[in-house]
Amino acid sequence: MSRERGRASTGIGPWLAGLCAVGAMDPVTAQAQVADPAGTATLAEVVVTARRIEENLQAVPMSVQAISGELLEATGTTRLLDLQFAVPGLVINTTGMFGAGFSLRGVADQRVAGLAVAPHLNGIYLGDASLAIARMFDLERIEVLKGPQGTLYGRNSTAGSMNLITRAPRDLYSADVEASYGSFDTMRTQGHVNVPAGGAAIRVAFIASEGDGYIRNTVDRRTFAEEDFWGLRASLRIDAGDDLRIDVMAQHIRDDGASGDLWTPRPDFLADPDDIRLTTVTLDNPYLISDTDNFNVNFQYDFGAASLRSLTGYARSDVRNLDDCAGMPVLIGCVRGASPSEYDQWSQEFQLVFPGRGPWQGIVGAYFADSDDFLHFHQFIPRLNAQTLNDHESSSEDTAAAVFGQATVRLAENWSLTGGLRLSWEEQRVHRIGTGVNDVPPVLSGEDDSDDVSWRLDLQRAVSDDVLLYGSVATGYKSGGFVTSTPGQDGPDRYEPENLTAYELGGKTQWLGRRLTLNAAAFYYDFTDMQVSTTVIGSGGVTVDVDNAASAELYGLDVEFHFQASERFLVSAAAVWLPQREFVDFDENSTGESLTGNELVRAPEWTATGAFHYELPLHDLGALSARLEYNYRSGYFYTPDNDPDISQDGFGLLNLFLRFEAASESWYLFASGRNLAGEDYFNQIFFQSSPGYPATYEVGAGYRF
Repeated sequence: MSRERGRASTGIGPWLAGLCAVGAMDPVTAQAQVADPAGTATLAEVVVTARRIEENLQAVPMSVQAISGELLEATGTTRLLDLQFAVPGLVINTTGMFGAGFSLRGVADQRVAGLAVAPHLNGIYLGDASLAIARMFDLERIEVLKGPQGTLYGRNSTAGSMNLITRAPRDLYSADVEASYGSFDTMRTQGHVNVPAGGAAIRVAFIASEGDGYIRNTVDRRTFAEEDFWGLRASLRIDAGDDLRIDVMAQHIRDDGASGDLWTPRPDFLADPDDIRLTTVTLDNPYLISDTDNFNVNFQYDFGAASLRSLTGYARSDVRNLDDCAGMPVLIGCVRGASPSEYDQWSQEFQLVFPGRGPWQGIVGAYFADSDDFLHFHQFIPRLNAQTLNDHESSSEDTAAAVFGQATVRLAENWSLTGGLRLSWEEQRVHRIGTGVNDVPPVLSGEDDSDDVSWRLDLQRAVSDDVLLYGSVATGYKSGGFVTSTPGQDGPDRYEPENLTAYELGGKTQWLGRRLTLNAAAFYYDFTDMQVSTTVIGSGGVTVDVDNAASAELYGLDVEFHFQASERFLVSAAAVWLPQREFVDFDENSTGESLTGNELVRAPEWTATGAFHYELPLHDLGALSARLEYNYRSGYFYTPDNDPDISQDGFGLLNLFLRFEAASESWYLFASGRNLAGEDYFNQIFFQSSPGYPATYEVGAGYRF
C-alpha cells in the first residue's frame, strides 16, 4: 500500500507516514478525511490537473472524477475492466487482440475506429487500444474527465479523457512489499523501493501475478483467462534548483494470461446456458500475449511569470494471438490470429503555462505525434470457405499536429469566463497486401488528411467558498480512418471524422463544514457524423463496415455525493442517468436498414455506485476498517441494430474489503470478496463473449520497510 513509511534524505529522523490511510479514502473518488481545528472530520481538498494546471477539484467547471492510488491498491484493482465499476457512466469492454473499448456517458468507440475516451499516461496520449488496457500498478491517481475534451486533449476525446498518473519519486527513503493469495490459486505480489540521492530520487515499482483461469473447457481439463502478468517501472526525478524539474519514467508490462481474450461462445450458443464460464475450445494452443513499453521524459522550468513544460513520450505494444473463434454454429472450426500486431508511437508537446497570480490564468501549447501500426492477420472459417479467408499484412502511419490555447479571465469578484481553441491537422496512410479469399484486391493503399477546430467556453460563478455554479459548451472530434477489410471503388473504404458538441450545466457544492460534498451536472450531446461499426457474416466471410450516422443525441444527469458522517463513518454514492441515447437519423449503408430510434451501443440508462466505509480503532493494536460497496448498471446493447442476443442485462456487483493496519504502520493484513452475490455478466458480447469474474476472494499482507 502507498501509506509509505520513509526517512528524510538526510538519513536523520523518524519513520514518516507518507499518505492518508486507506480507511479514510472515499470509495468513489480521491476524497480523504482530515480533521479541522475543532477536531471534526471533514473531506480534504482534492487536487487534480484536469485543465493541465493544479486545481482544487471543486473549483474545476466540468465533471471530473479522481480515483486515488490508495483506493486502487486497497481493492486490488489492476485491470482496466474493473475500473469501470468505480466511475458511473463508464463502460469498458475487451475486444481480444484489439485491446480495450470505451464508452462514457453513452459515447462509445468502435472496434476498427479510434478510441472515444483519450487515454493518457502521465499526460502522454496513448493512441492504441492495447496500450490503454495494460495492467495498472503503483499509481498516484486516475483522473476521468467526462464530456468532450478537444481543446486541451485533442483528437479521440469526444467522450472524455482518462489520465493515469504514476507515483513520482520522493525525497524520502521508503520501500514496501505486499503478497496475496486468492481464488483460482492466484498469487500476486507488488511493491516499491524509493531512494533519494541529493537533488534527485529514484523509484522502482513492480507487480507480478500467476494463477489458474476461471473459464473451464468442456472437452478437457484446461482453463482459460488466468491472471498471469508482470510489470516493472523505474522513475527518476531531478530537482535542479528551485526552477527546473525533470521526470523520467520507463516501464514494461507483459500479460500472457489471456485475460483480455474472448473465450466463450455468444450467450445464445453456450454449451450450458446456465453456466456462462463454460466453453468448448478444441484448438491445441490458443494464446494472447501482449508486451507494452512506455518511456516518458517531462521537464518544467519556472520563469516566474510563466512555466515552460515539455512532454516527450514513446510507447510500443506487441500483441500475438491465436484463438478459437467458434462463437456461433456458422463459425465452428474458426481459427484466427495476429502474428503479430505491433504499434509504435512517439509524441512531443510543449506547454507555456501562466499561473493565476492576477486577473487571469492560461496555457498555450503545440503538439506533434507520429505512429506506425503493423498487423499480420489470418482467419480460417471452414463452414464459409474451405480456403483461408484472410491472410494479409497491413500497415498504417498516422501523423498529427496541433496548436492550442485556453485562458480563464475573472470578470468580476465571483464571475469568471474560460475560453479555449485548438487547431488540429492529421495525415493517414494505409497499405495492405494479402493472399486470402477475402483479401481482394490483393494490394490496397490509401491516404488522406484532415483538419479540425475544437473550442470550449465555460462561464462560472463562485456563489461562496463552498458553492460553484457553471455552464459550458465544448466540442470534440474523433479521427476518421480506413477499413482495409472492406474495399471501396477507389481503395479502402473511408469513414469521416466524428464531431460532438456538448452543453453542460452544473454545480459543485460542499455543506456542513465541508463534511458533505454534492456535485451534479445536466448535459446534452449533439452528434454529427457519428461513427458506427457493423459486422455481417455472409457466404463470402466476415464483412466490417464503418458508417457515419447522420445524427444522434444524448442527454442526462451526473451526480456524486460524499458524506463524512463521523470520524469513523463515510458514505459515498454516484450515478449517471441517460434517459435519451439514440440515433436520430441513421440508415445503415451495407444493409439499407433504418436504425433511427435505436439505442446507442454500450449506453446503459443507469450506472451507479455506492459505498459505506467504517473504521474502528483498536487502541494500541491499530485499526480495523471495512468497506462495503455496490455497483449497478442497467442493460445495454453491443450492436447498433439492438440485437437482443448481443446485449447485456442489468446487473449489480457487491464487494467487501476488510483491512487491519498495525499501530506502528509497518505492516497490515487484508481480505476481500468481489461479486459476493455471484452475478453473471459479460465484459464483451459479439460473435464470441468474455464473461466477467464469478465470486472471488483474496487474502494478503504487506510490510513497509
